[in-house]
Amino acid sequence: MKRLHVLAGSALCRMQSLPLYRRIGQRVAPGTTVREATAPDKLAVHRWLNRIGDPTPALQGKPNVTEWVAEYRSQLAGFVQLVRHPPEHYPYVGNWLFALHVKSICRGLGIGQALSEAVIERSRAEGAPTLDLLVYEDNLRAIDLYRKLGFEMYSNPDLEAQLEPERASSGRRRVAMRKRLAALELPTRT
Repeated sequence: MKRLHVLAGSALCRMQSLPLYRRIGQRVAPGTTVREATAPDKLAVHRWLNRIGDPTPALQGKPNVTEWVAEYRSQLAGFVQLVRHPPEHYPYVGNWLFALHVKSICRGLGIGQALSEAVIERSRAEGAPTLDLLVYEDNLRAIDLYRKLGFEMYSNPDLEAQLEPERASSGRRRVAMRKRLAALELPTRT
């Protein structure tokens, strides 16, 4: 039975990566809503992502974090955070798109894009010049999504010094991506 479940999951993943599946899925998924997370939403996300453990920290508000959930057919389908890091968190400074998750059964419906756009728009409305994120370099579907949304790879030597040891310890490496939100102001001549 477990083998059948694995095979079905693998087949679904392959289908979700097909452009035709994605186009059809986005047309039949108009019931998707994205909104700021409430306390019950945060509890549901905690149960989804952390099946065990105390949910109390997830329910406590953090002034530098805004969270959104996506619902599809009245069910939790995805989650994302906007984290605003102050200068003392260097090299993690400024606005960061963090913890984007979409339930596997809902992938290909445009939910990840809608959640990411919520973070982009809030960051832009707050006047942030850029929005950064980290993504595993082998997560090609996520990288494609972020590129579609205007993110580009970038390198910060101080950040790289923290990310490189991950490969040795976990076998996976994250890379940084950045989206410019505000036009660069050119100096004016007087």
